[in-house]
Amino acid sequence: MIEDWIHYFDTATYDVMPSFEGVTEDRLISQIIRFQDHNIIDWSTIDAVIIGINDARNTIHKGCSKAPNAVRQYLYGLRTISNNMQILDMGNIRGKTIDDRYRAIEDITKELIEREIFPIIIGGSQDYTIPMSGALKKNISQFRLAVVDSKIDWLSPEKDFSAASYLGYLCNDTIRAPRDLTVIGVQKYLYSQYQEDKIINASYDFFRMGELRQHGHKAAEPYIRDADLISVDMTAIRHGDQPARYLPMPNGLTGEEFCQLMWYAGQSDKLKAIGLFELDIDLDSNMQGTVLTAQALWHILEGITLRYKDYPVKDLDSYRQFIVHLEDYELDIKFYNNPDNDRWWVEIPSENDQVEIVACGRQDFETASKREIPERWFRFIKKKGL
Repeated sequence: MIEDWIHYFDTATYDVMPSFEGVTEDRLISQIIRFQDHNIIDWSTIDAVIIGINDARNTIHKGCSKAPNAVRQYLYGLRTISNNMQILDMGNIRGKTIDDRYRAIEDITKELIEREIFPIIIGGSQDYTIPMSGALKKNISQFRLAVVDSKIDWLSPEKDFSAASYLGYLCNDTIRAPRDLTVIGVQKYLYSQYQEDKIINASYDFFRMGELRQHGHKAAEPYIRDADLISVDMTAIRHGDQPARYLPMPNGLTGEEFCQLMWYAGQSDKLKAIGLFELDIDLDSNMQGTVLTAQALWHILEGITLRYKDYPVKDLDSYRQFIVHLEDYELDIKFYNNPDNDRWWVEIPSENDQVEIVACGRQDFETASKREIPERWFRFIKKKGL
């Protein structure tokens, strides 16, 4: 039983900082159940679980070990979440060694996903994406990972699992490696040709900051919606909006863009878990980055309550279907569209007459309608070796 895990957590300690005038019942704290306050938990009533990681051994952002409790005090002072959402705060994970904490995060995340409870990891370094991926792999063997980051954390050798290189370690780990990976928000001057080649050669993908600026944050929505797991490096947000970082960077996601992406994440019927890492409290002037993280978490939680029950919950046969014939290539590409929210998906064929469904945008359909091959469709075809 999950109740046995109580010995793996320290009770979170924080003072709630009210964000607006009003009674306690209007604030998120009224929907928080503390794990340590109950002998028995009715897990059927729990929608989401918050787990803190107060460990910074594998990152230059040493202050991220203090992030969980700092974020809680601002998060729980925001307004309540819609639809009487029930949130369990398990506290901060214990463990003398990194391996202890990795194992605990992997096991508890796996158990929560199996119970259809949404785990949210806050604080700590981004290498904790590794045990979260291990949990997903045990539930979904072909899971997809989306990373929000301004860099590509893939260094040589691939045995390095620090926050600066965990992607190389993870993608070479046959036990935990994702089926697909997209890095969102990268800035080209912040990664090397070696790192770019690693992503391209593995038929993974990245969505650059420049593309987001050119097409708007809506263009990133399919990448978010297609992920089973999302890992966020809080330094992907520009310094003016999020100063809790070692190296000041004037460019990056704005606070508004970031919260919108987290709203998309919460609304995804496919997403099973998310982690927000690398928030260095020691460098956070006026707690600005901490408050932004709290607001982003609120958007995730609110988004969960407003899910459309789209694919894969809903059968695609109930959606509008379009087949685009590309005469120059002798190809038929099949698209699906939910007219209620204008979400799109596309079929990716395989050799054994099976198909894979990939989230896409209206732009991909319009590209195909112009007799051009959509880039997102073509990448998955190359990945399959067709």
